[in-house]
Amino acid sequence: MLIPATAGTGSEATPNAILAIPEQQTKVGIISPVLLPDYVALLPELTTSMPPSIAASTGIDALCHLLECFTSTVANPVSDNAALIGLHKLVRHIERSVNQPQDLTAKLEMLWASWYGGAAINYSGTHLVHALSYPLGGTWHLPHGVANAILLAPCMRVVRPHAVAKFAQVWDLIPDADRTLSAEEKSHALVAWLAALVKRLPLPDNLAALGVPQESISALSAAAQNVKRLMNNAPCSVSREEIAAIYQTLYPEHA
Repeated sequence: MLIPATAGTGSEATPNAILAIPEQQTKVGIISPVLLPDYVALLPELTTSMPPSIAASTGIDALCHLLECFTSTVANPVSDNAALIGLHKLVRHIERSVNQPQDLTAKLEMLWASWYGGAAINYSGTHLVHALSYPLGGTWHLPHGVANAILLAPCMRVVRPHAVAKFAQVWDLIPDADRTLSAEEKSHALVAWLAALVKRLPLPDNLAALGVPQESISALSAAAQNVKRLMNNAPCSVSREEIAAIYQTLYPEHA
């Protein structure tokens, strides 16, 4: 039995484990059905003691799982269904779960969103955000959710032209979203909403604040491009130069 204490990685729903390889300054995934539990218990009471920054970063990790799996090249009706259910819960409850830590309804909905993110990974896969996040964790030891949060909007801005219809679907899940917009307008609005969400949460918003020098961009870009398991899931081909451009936007003068 697995009982998650964050919401989250969704690892309780996946056959995945992530290991750091210090000598290669990166992270790799281990995938085996023996890592799947027989039972999972989602107990919101166990997540109320999370500091707001941890609730925010783990919540954004769940959001990345859901959104990346939904827009992956290997997405399918099963993974799409899981992703949409999870996104419906997450966009309504992530801020409440961070700002009102004793709100058990919000905490439980985030646990479910995290679980559905893990379920979506089982049938689909993450891509650009996670591929660029791995070197930041492996080389500079950034917390995974923090790295994902900084990368989320810039990566989705690159993905957007190749996933307009799906971005529009996600936009329609957001409470008070303007549903009269065209699909193209909705896709742009979603990217803006993601950027604003990260700014509203107690999270750093640039790599300089986390001690990652701009001189590391070339090495980070090469490492990210080599995360083929994830890069191959992206709905568009992304060159090393384009990866470097994404990293470049993560510094204050380019934000």
